[in-house]
This record gives sequence, structure tokens and C-alpha cells, in this order.
Amino acid sequence: MKKELISEHIFLFPFSWRYNHKKETNLFVQHNQIQNKLFNQLSGWKIHDLKIATEKDYNEFIYFYKPIRTALYTMHKGPVIVRNYTYEDLAMTNYFMITVGGITYTLYIEEISLKIYKTGIGVLSFTISNTKYTDVEAIEAINSFSKGVYPPILPLSKAKEELFPDAIILHLNEKRHIVESYKENYLKNGLKISKVIMTVLGEDFAIKVQDEKSSKVTIDTILGNQMFCLCLYKNQEVLKHIQEATASYEELERMMTINKKVTYHEEDDIPEHIGSTYYLKNQDSIYGISRFALLCVTREMPENRLYDQLVALVLMQRATLLSLSNEIAKVSTLGKEEISSAISSIYEIYIQFINQLYFKEVTEDAQGAHIYEKLSQQLKISEELEQLNFEIDEVREYANLVEQAQSTVKVELLTIVGAALVIPSFVTSLFGMNILQKEINHWWRSERVGLWMNSYVLLPILITVVVCTWNKRKTKLNITLKIIYVLIFCLSIFIICRYGSGV
Repeated sequence: MKKELISEHIFLFPFSWRYNHKKETNLFVQHNQIQNKLFNQLSGWKIHDLKIATEKDYNEFIYFYKPIRTALYTMHKGPVIVRNYTYEDLAMTNYFMITVGGITYTLYIEEISLKIYKTGIGVLSFTISNTKYTDVEAIEAINSFSKGVYPPILPLSKAKEELFPDAIILHLNEKRHIVESYKENYLKNGLKISKVIMTVLGEDFAIKVQDEKSSKVTIDTILGNQMFCLCLYKNQEVLKHIQEATASYEELERMMTINKKVTYHEEDDIPEHIGSTYYLKNQDSIYGISRFALLCVTREMPENRLYDQLVALVLMQRATLLSLSNEIAKVSTLGKEEISSAISSIYEIYIQFINQLYFKEVTEDAQGAHIYEKLSQQLKISEELEQLNFEIDEVREYANLVEQAQSTVKVELLTIVGAALVIPSFVTSLFGMNILQKEINHWWRSERVGLWMNSYVLLPILITVVVCTWNKRKTKLNITLKIIYVLIFCLSIFIICRYGSGV
């Protein structure tokens, strides 16, 4: 007999990814790399294309507007915007154990899934079910897994005072048993992502590629050390007390404020938000929404789980905006010859993001639309997009200035060459005017021709080049060129004075 579900916890870890290739490039190429055959057979993962096989699948599919579906699901023979995977060998006898404050909680792993977006963002999610623990302290401790990407502060004893886990164990199957006790030398290894995450992602992923193999996908954290926690908690007593105003929001705040405690004042009425947490209340549930958590305390567990897709979508948007902003920051370090192509590649994926992955509304369901709006506000999607627009405009203007400067140099060079060639053209015409009629058949032997070329070709060209290129900059190249110009000029004048001009 299946035990009754008390709470469900979904932990979403967003990260940036890049397919490591032998030919390093400064271009943003992830939207092309996602087509690589490597992503057709990720080790340990099974491709999950959209299949509407059950009523649950149907209900989830029609819940979202049509344009949103291509950003959530992998369509068969459709545009590759996102690739969806499920963990391939998750055994029925799996378990998830987390130790917090010396107390160990054992839960069941329902699903592990992975989304790889063409914007260079991935979202790894763990779905954990709880059928044992009913008290708020246990829910708070379980939710602390979201802080386990790497320690937020050292020493670890100080981090554990803020509910950082002592240890985490994932038993996925008989061959895959992962233990993370956070005993790494973080001072030496830096921000090393948890063994739990890297082992689950598999051998095709790495934090840093030590060799030049082209079969690795390098990843990096994009939102710091914290995963997003989506918690669905059945507790009629807590819900009743808050709805009847016989209890404060303190218990909800304890589950919501994973990163920082927020003081709640008893004299406040039932609020729309406390500190940085928004609360939405209806007859059967209360939702809490913050930057790092979406909590639902409910009377009965719902049959369909829809809001995890909303959270994954908003996290992807936030992570994409930050990733593109980081890419733009790198542009300023590139050489001038690389800037235009780098900006073009970033701008290409930016346009695709705006058209295919950024949405003001996602569903006609009023509550779902409101939750999506509040999630977007909490993660500051509009503000980040506005900032990114400003950065792109600035860097494109800079690229235009660089291109104009390069074009000016080319035009000046052509002008100098054209001006210099006027004189040889004149010389050619003179040869056709019978000035050297006697020497024309063996002009290369005539001393007069050399003197004439010095006076009427070399010297005028030299004067033209010097006038067009002379500047006051005291670089080594300029000083060297000036010395050469002066020596050639003096030599030419000396020849004219000593031997004449050949006329």
C-alpha cells in the first residue's frame, strides 16, 4: 500500500553550459552546439520528447499557451529550443537522505530531469517526496538541500548554523550511490560544485576541462550557491491557523527564508508580502513566493504538478539574461578585429531569446498567471532585460565606432596610394611623349632615366606619403619611419644636386 504524500520538494539547479571544442572561439555558439550529436546520447540520460499518453500529460500541455509549449517541451521534428531528459536508471528502491543539525531525514526520489536550452542554460531538477515527516522543522531541514551547491560561507561550522546540510546521500541504483559530506578543500579548489550534482549530470559534464577532448560540456553556476526550491506541503492545521488569523506567518517564513531570516511583526494584518516574500491566499492553500523558493501549504495534494514548469521557465530567463550580460562584459577584452563578430553572435541569440523564450503571459489560468507574474518580479526579469538592452546598445555603438575607425584607416590608405600613383601615371605619359626617344629601346641602361626617375617619381611619391602620414605620435614605429623618410629624402636631394635631374 502506497503511503500518503505529506510534502513534495523540487530542487532546480540552473547553470550555464558550453560545449568544449578544440577550436576555442569568442563567439556565442551554444545555439548551434545544441544540435551536436553529443546531446542525442548524454551518458546516463534518456531523451524525453513530448508524448501525450495520459490525461495528466494532456492537462499539462493545454495549460500553457501555444508559443510557451516549444520553450518547455521537446517537439518531435520541431525547432530545437530545449532538450528534455530524464535520468535513465533510477531504481524503484532509491532514496534521498539529508542530515541537518545532526538529524537525518530519508525520502524517496520520484524523478530527476534535465533541460538544456539553446541559450547556453541548463536546469537540473530533483523531485523528492516525503511520506514520513509532518512537522515544520523537518520541512525546513529538507528544503535546506537547496543551499547545498557549495558552502555559502567558511568555516563550515558557521554555514551549518544557517541550516547548511551536514551530509547528503543519493542512492539512485545498485551501481550509483553518491555521498556528499562537504569535506573538500574549498580554499584550494574554489567554488567546486557539489559531488551530488556533478555525479548525477554524468561523465559528459565537467566544471573545468583539463584536456582538449571535444566531448565535454563545461558548466558553471549562474545564480550563486543556491538552487530554487519548490515545496508543496500538506498541513491543514498550519493553513487553518493562518487563515483564521490565530497564528502568524512565522512558520511559513521559516520554510521560505532559506537564505536570510525575515522578521515578521505580529501587529501586521495578513499581508500581501513580508520583506522579500509575496503571499497569495485562497480557500484551499497559501502560496509564498521569494527569489529562492515557491512554497504552497495546501489542504489536499493536487493531482497535477504545473508550477514546476513555470519556475523552470523563469529561472531559465533569469539565467539567460545574466549569462548574456557576462558574455557582453567579455567583449570589452577582445581585440578590435574580433568585436563585431562576437557582438553579432550574442545579438543573434538575444533576438531568439526575445522571440522564443521571453513571455509576458503563459496561461489563461488566473492563479497560474499571477504566480508567474510574481516569480518574474521576484527574479527581476524586466529589470534585467532592460539592463541587457542598454548594454547591447552600448556595445553595438562601440562596435560601430571601431568599424568606422577601421574604415577610415582603409579610406586614408587608398587615398595615399591613389595620390602616389598619380605621379607614376604622369611618368608613363611622359614616356609616351618622346621625351626619351633616343633611349626608349634600352632605357634601363641610361643613366638619365635613373636620374629622371629619382627626381620626378621617387621624390614626389616620398613627399606625398610623408605629407599624408606624418603625425606627432612618438611611437617606435613612427620614429623609425621618420628616420627612413629623412634618409631617403636626403639621398634623393643629394643625387639631384650632384648629378642633376636627368632632363
